[in-house]
Amino acid sequence: MTVDFPTREVREGRASLLVPDVPYDRGPGRRTLLPFYNPTMAVARDLTILVMAAALPKGAAVLDGLAATGVLGIRAALETGRELAMTWNDKLPAAHGLIVENAQRNGVAGEVLQDDLRLVLSRRYFHFVDVDPFGTAVPFVDAAFQQSGRGSVLAFTATDTAPLAGTYPRTCWRRYGARSLRTPCGAETALRIFLGYLVRVAASHDRGVRPLLAFAAEHFLKAWIVVDARASVADAALAQLGYVRFEGARFDAWPSPPEGPYAGPLWLGPLADPAILTAIAPQPDTSHAAARLLERIREGAALPPFFYENHAMAQTLGVDPVPISAWIEALRAAGFRATRTQFTANGVRTEAPWPEVVRTYRDLQQRTP
Repeated sequence: MTVDFPTREVREGRASLLVPDVPYDRGPGRRTLLPFYNPTMAVARDLTILVMAAALPKGAAVLDGLAATGVLGIRAALETGRELAMTWNDKLPAAHGLIVENAQRNGVAGEVLQDDLRLVLSRRYFHFVDVDPFGTAVPFVDAAFQQSGRGSVLAFTATDTAPLAGTYPRTCWRRYGARSLRTPCGAETALRIFLGYLVRVAASHDRGVRPLLAFAAEHFLKAWIVVDARASVADAALAQLGYVRFEGARFDAWPSPPEGPYAGPLWLGPLADPAILTAIAPQPDTSHAAARLLERIREGAALPPFFYENHAMAQTLGVDPVPISAWIEALRAAGFRATRTQFTANGVRTEAPWPEVVRTYRDLQQRTP
């Protein structure tokens, strides 16, 4: 045994892991001197495994940059089938022994580092880097892009969703150089501000980025992006940034800051790459929650940004809420694409213009007993 603190065994995917035996509260967790294991983040790890299996070449060099218990890298080695060259890193002293122990338990080989992630990124190149910190990923983003090359895949997690979603707009401005705003589409606004920040940092290094997959769930955001080290691609990515203004449930996207309250700059492009969505599918080790989330992402991938939240619609129009499924069918019957959104069970994403959204909603509300 190479750890000197109480542990308990958990299973996730194909991995059998020892994790610190401490109480767990749902949410982003608290910083401690012990490696942190968050079972809620298993959804993100499930999807990370699918993205890695589809996007990485065999033998790719992979860095689990803030590895904690080592769970992501161990699962990647066991489940992707890509014969990955794994490196784990965590500067927390207690994490090193635990990662070594967990790797041995699962018959997984790789290098375990105990260093500041920024120093590791300054010295080494990796095909894939996962950055999953407590709170904001901002301290590590610049270093991740500096080490990246054409075709590199970077994955960033953010658990500071409150600033990004408008609860603490000053913090968002300070960290991300963007205005955040409380909106009916809070989680999507937060995710798009986060992506817009990544696009701008990449462009400062003459690199363009394209989201492979991005989502928001519970207390966190996750984005997987592919890097292209050409200034022309950086310019094309910057051209997909803009701003959004809300009036009740209604939203409008703008290429420049509009009058009145707005959020941005933020990413107005797609949140998923069609080729990745075609290539990945739930596997036996994929949780039901991750499979369901993937299906929601797939359904809405081709539709425009943002969605109409049911309660906000009802409040804006001064009527009672309507059944979501019936509203979707009414929009489709009117000739528009419409579906549920990945961000909430009570939202509808559609290509229909605002007047048609209102008309179908009012018609359905009048017909609903």
